[in-house]
Amino acid sequence: MADPILTSSADYADALLTARKARSSLILLLLIVILFQLGLFFAGRYKIQLDGDSGWLDELKYLVGLSEFLGVVLAIVLAATLWLIVMIMLLGRVLGVSHLVSAFVASLVLAVLLFPWQAFLMNQSFSSDQFRVPGVLYSWAELLMRVRVHPEGPQLQLLYWARFVGWPIVALVIVLKIHLDSSKGLGAGLKGTGVKSTAPMVTIRQPPGTIV
Repeated sequence: MADPILTSSADYADALLTARKARSSLILLLLIVILFQLGLFFAGRYKIQLDGDSGWLDELKYLVGLSEFLGVVLAIVLAATLWLIVMIMLLGRVLGVSHLVSAFVASLVLAVLLFPWQAFLMNQSFSSDQFRVPGVLYSWAELLMRVRVHPEGPQLQLLYWARFVGWPIVALVIVLKIHLDSSKGLGAGLKGTGVKSTAPMVTIRQPPGTIV
């Protein structure tokens, strides 16, 4: 008969490996979304013209909308995935939970930052008496309205560049922190189950003479 302890460890390891694949895919997609919006802002400000009747502009408009939607959804799914990993590791009583908890908390912060709060606050002004902290992700209408703006005064310039450059960079740093912390935790967890963190599958060697 198979050792129940080995079988249980294999189940936990399989679950962690599956969750790790999902986490890696979500982090990669989030990086692409944030870098796309950051790159489009610089392209629109210094190079390409974003208004007109060109067909490719219509496609770009939909891509911006899609990136805004995916950014919010992916951040929520990533937080749920990390929470699932924490639960698996707690049930399996393996090491590395602290790193995953840190990554989970960071993912919640990321979801809050990415959410387009400006769409609900209905505020389009950067004046100091009306300014509200917006989300990292911008819409197509906001990009067209703000991409060519040259605010006057150091305070308005700071708010402007923080909105379109500072916040996205902060979001990128948080995504990388999530990746680093979760990788450390998953590595320790998989090591605790007897599986190498780089192993593509779980293999359990039965003792000689064991009948399965």
